[in-house]
Amino acid sequence: MRFAGASFLVGLAVLLCAGICRAETIPLRLVALPDNRHLYFTHLLEESLRAAGHEPVLTIVANVPQPRIWEMVASNQLSLIWGVQSRARDAAYASVANALTNGLAGQRILLVRKGQEQAYAGVRTLDDFRRLGKVGGLGAGWFDVDAWRSNGLPLYVKPGDWRQMFAMVASGERGIDYIARGASEIVNEVRAHPGLAIEQNLVLVHDHDMRFYLSPEAARYKPVIEEALAQADRSGLKKRLIERYLMPDARGLSLDRRVRLKLDSQAH
Repeated sequence: MRFAGASFLVGLAVLLCAGICRAETIPLRLVALPDNRHLYFTHLLEESLRAAGHEPVLTIVANVPQPRIWEMVASNQLSLIWGVQSRARDAAYASVANALTNGLAGQRILLVRKGQEQAYAGVRTLDDFRRLGKVGGLGAGWFDVDAWRSNGLPLYVKPGDWRQMFAMVASGERGIDYIARGASEIVNEVRAHPGLAIEQNLVLVHDHDMRFYLSPEAARYKPVIEEALAQADRSGLKKRLIERYLMPDARGLSLDRRVRLKLDSQAH
């Protein structure tokens, strides 16, 4: 009996150590984005790691030019960034396997020039949308570029700072009719650009969500972050943060009442 009791105590110590000894202090450098679009992702990362028993130490880097963000991750000046998952990004960076927005990022809404919202009102199918011949503005490196091409949709790919397309669409003179934006971000963007409007009829849907992509130095934290996010899914922490940060604006888009155009993205 004494031996069995000792074995039980040893086993208990091993279990406790598995939960405590693996705890880490995790320093991470993250980017701040305009309109506080980084808050959901930074808080999800921080609170998930802390709930898993780790001590995240976050440094937030502001005023980073948009085209430099991915370069700074690759050169270890930033620890990670979030982006829509693609094969190219998976090949270039260590990716954390977790759908960060629970599908919201894959629901794309059109940001159009104010007064042009009704141009899309008669669309009921993807073929209808193609026949309009409207040109979508997409940033270089976005997953959407492959999705638009594989579905035969006219597009313009903007190198450099994709945010310059807001003014290009608003002017109506640059050959771009709309920008495809995620349901979790478009409301803040239209508030900041009074020459633009949210198209009210359509949602274009693909099956890729956002992931965290890690710098070479931060890649060692991949299993730790994956497990922390998996725990956040199981505990409901991620869902609560989505409700707090992403859903208030997304609800106003009436996603369930829009015509859903499913994009074939299997090849990508």
